[in-house]
Amino acid sequence: MKIRRAMLLSAVAGSAFTLAQPALAQETAAPAAEEAAPAEEEILVTGIRASERAAIDIKRNAVAVVDSIVAEDLGKLPDQNVAESLQRVAGVTIERNRGEGRYVTVRGFGPKFNAVTVNGRTLATDNNGREFSFDVIPSEVISGADVYKSPQANFNGSSIGATVDVKTLRPLDQREGFKIAGAATGMWSEIADSWNPEFSGVASWKNDAGTFGIALAGVYSEQENRIDEFTIGAGHVKRSAGDSYYNLAGVPRGRIGAGVQNFSGVSMPSNLSPFFFERNLKRWAVNGSVQMRPSDKLTVTIDTLYSSARFREQQTGLAYDFAGGILAEQVVEGGSVVNGVQTGGEAVYQRYVGGFVDQIIQYDDRNVTTDQFGINVDWRPTDTLRVRLDGSLSDARRRGKENNLFTTIRRKNIDLWFDRRSGSPIYDYGFTSPNYANAATNPQGITAHYYIWGGGSNIDDEIEEYKADIEWKPGNGNLTLYAGALAQSRIKTITADETPFGEQCTYCDSNRALPQSLFSPTNRYFFSGGGGDIIRDWVIYSPQELIRTIDEFAAQDGRTFNPAVFSPSGSSIVNEKVKAAYAMAALETQIGGMPLAVNVGLRYEDTDYTSSGASRQVLSARPTGGGQNTIVVSPVQPISFRGKYHDWLPSLNARLSVTDDVILRFAASKVLTRPTLSDLSPRQTIQTNPGNETIRRGNPDLQPFRAKQVELGAEWYFAPGSLLSAAAFYKDIESFVTLVTTPQLVDQVTFQVTVPDNGEGATVKGFELGYRQSFDNWLPAPFDGLGVQASFNYTDSNAQYRNAVANVTFGLEGLSKYSYSLVGFYEKYGVQARVAYTYRDNFLQVASGRNGEPEYFDAYGQLDVSLSYDVGKHFTIFADAINLNNAKEFIYSVSEDRTKEYRKTGRRVSAGVRVRF
Repeated sequence: MKIRRAMLLSAVAGSAFTLAQPALAQETAAPAAEEAAPAEEEILVTGIRASERAAIDIKRNAVAVVDSIVAEDLGKLPDQNVAESLQRVAGVTIERNRGEGRYVTVRGFGPKFNAVTVNGRTLATDNNGREFSFDVIPSEVISGADVYKSPQANFNGSSIGATVDVKTLRPLDQREGFKIAGAATGMWSEIADSWNPEFSGVASWKNDAGTFGIALAGVYSEQENRIDEFTIGAGHVKRSAGDSYYNLAGVPRGRIGAGVQNFSGVSMPSNLSPFFFERNLKRWAVNGSVQMRPSDKLTVTIDTLYSSARFREQQTGLAYDFAGGILAEQVVEGGSVVNGVQTGGEAVYQRYVGGFVDQIIQYDDRNVTTDQFGINVDWRPTDTLRVRLDGSLSDARRRGKENNLFTTIRRKNIDLWFDRRSGSPIYDYGFTSPNYANAATNPQGITAHYYIWGGGSNIDDEIEEYKADIEWKPGNGNLTLYAGALAQSRIKTITADETPFGEQCTYCDSNRALPQSLFSPTNRYFFSGGGGDIIRDWVIYSPQELIRTIDEFAAQDGRTFNPAVFSPSGSSIVNEKVKAAYAMAALETQIGGMPLAVNVGLRYEDTDYTSSGASRQVLSARPTGGGQNTIVVSPVQPISFRGKYHDWLPSLNARLSVTDDVILRFAASKVLTRPTLSDLSPRQTIQTNPGNETIRRGNPDLQPFRAKQVELGAEWYFAPGSLLSAAAFYKDIESFVTLVTTPQLVDQVTFQVTVPDNGEGATVKGFELGYRQSFDNWLPAPFDGLGVQASFNYTDSNAQYRNAVANVTFGLEGLSKYSYSLVGFYEKYGVQARVAYTYRDNFLQVASGRNGEPEYFDAYGQLDVSLSYDVGKHFTIFADAINLNNAKEFIYSVSEDRTKEYRKTGRRVSAGVRVRF
């Protein structure tokens, strides 16, 4: 990276020097040219109303359809990350993960359909695919973001959803020569009951001549958080009494009690897993920008962004595995009885005797770094010609697979049960032992089972991107012609480790008792204020100490254990090269005395990629009867694929100013979204736990998503800082990548094999409404400090893809039919107050999740509140409350009565002081 950065700096700096020669010569001959330089654009804004007005002005002046967010002050967006702020924009919703907004959905299209750039450049990501996680970039280093819902030929990253361009601070754009701001914050996390510090600072300086400037922003934060989660870890499965799953010592149906009615195809949870998820996060990020303007005709900008985070996460929980013991009772709802056999339906109650319960601690320790380095040369040799050159490098790395631990202990001869009839997302559950009381927290009767040291994957994402753009205004200046080219190279490398099959389970028989001194109650109270008849606590232990103890026993017992090793079939390299060129014309004219601005363009993109890795097959699979499967796999075989496709992408944007305050918009375009890199990867994962026998692999032969789209909008700027807008859109998706799951029987075990494939197209249509108003010119004091921001979105689709496993249809991932946001604010007398509520209807999160079933994220609404007070000119004290209504995250499989995950993230309250000079 350092060598490539140096080469990029030399190449572009050399070009800048060459371009600068005539400009410098002209400046020497005519020093008065400095006086004729255009006035600087004043971008710096402060306060809620100023931020709102800046965002409204961006939308009003654009020809394409765009919505924006703008920092309220230097280093201050209104929310904890960019995604949280973007959800206030009409048509934008976010996907949360354990309380934090990570991914953006625009007009029903999820993160893999949206292109995200930073200063117009593609940023690498440590995700398996190309989806961008907004939690990578702290809000303190951002000056704003634009959401382009209609593409232009000169945009980098057109997509079916939208292009989101995140902007960082530029010193020569600032109004003041020197400005510095900083903040110190403490955040309280409710469930963990911990205070977490955060410190940030932003500084911008430029010389008096405005020819040189430096901006620097940095942030450091620590986070100690806990989330309580109830999951059906391996999903729901359909079972029959004759399955080998119920064999006992080779005897069919040996695990089914005499009082249980014969059944076939009954759906039931494969296991239950309540657990405490605890995260310790230390993160810091820095962004810097250097700008040089040796003349009014040349500007050189150097940007760098670096983010580093260390995640230490531990999941401490139970795992009710129904692969052991005798099924003594079962209640089934739905289905029918055919010839005395319960056929279909849902098992809502089961009780097992003489079974087992596992307790698991999973520990992950990983480091994630993301960086980007870019240089931009903006040269205006004449008043009618503009040339821009841009080069950037970006890397993202995830490390730490060798630090991961997965440990399992087991209690045997346990009576256990679950009951779903309460209707709660948290099923009632419990277990007892005939040999000791308080079985969940009693250190007696715990035996060694297995552990995995290492495993998981490291990820490297490397991007090189070079662009050249030319802008020319011939004639009287009403017409502007654009042309340009782009070359991008992206290499995504996934390096995985795994414990070889047959070597994972040192004590699969669970006959080695462990010392009671290793274990103690967690003394955490699971799901306080929620749940019904459930277990609230269990044991905790040091996974490292447990492993040392098991290794000592293994040495005494003559058993061996091998740590995780490199997995060729779990690793892959996808190398993608994109070349693009475009031509565009922009015209400003009039129709019937009404100003009309139009741009029309054509973009050509050529994509060439290779995907390489290794493959293997499951040759044999048999249940052991002890809650495990014995698996035999073939040797790995290297595989490599190459794909190539090209596209012509026309676009049209028009803005008609009917009056000074009313604007009509029209846009039409053809767009594409490339398959996510994880789908193109041939890497393969094989899960072998009973009830969760799955095989997942990519498909390097995928075609991109292609669509034609059109939209019509109207905007009324009825007062300063106020806007009423509406837009309707229609998208015809010609091709679509969908997940296909098929059952594959290997010996006595059926695997659900999931592969992405090219599917049929679909249409998406909808509308969005937006309303923003500041009442400073409408209401008397003190109420003239009030303001409101609201949006409503409706999206629908005719997509009906069939999931053969669950025998149901599903639509587009990430599409919520309804969503809205409502923000009220007050700003006067040094007081800033904001109340924000956002709501998103349920949506399909994964088309083929556990056991191939579709998984949905339930409707979610969150209330956030913020309050601040300016203590003089330089100091502000503030407090924020996030998720004040204590909303829960609920993911279900197929229908709401089949829980996949139910999470309590809790409230978070922060307070601090902000300074500025």
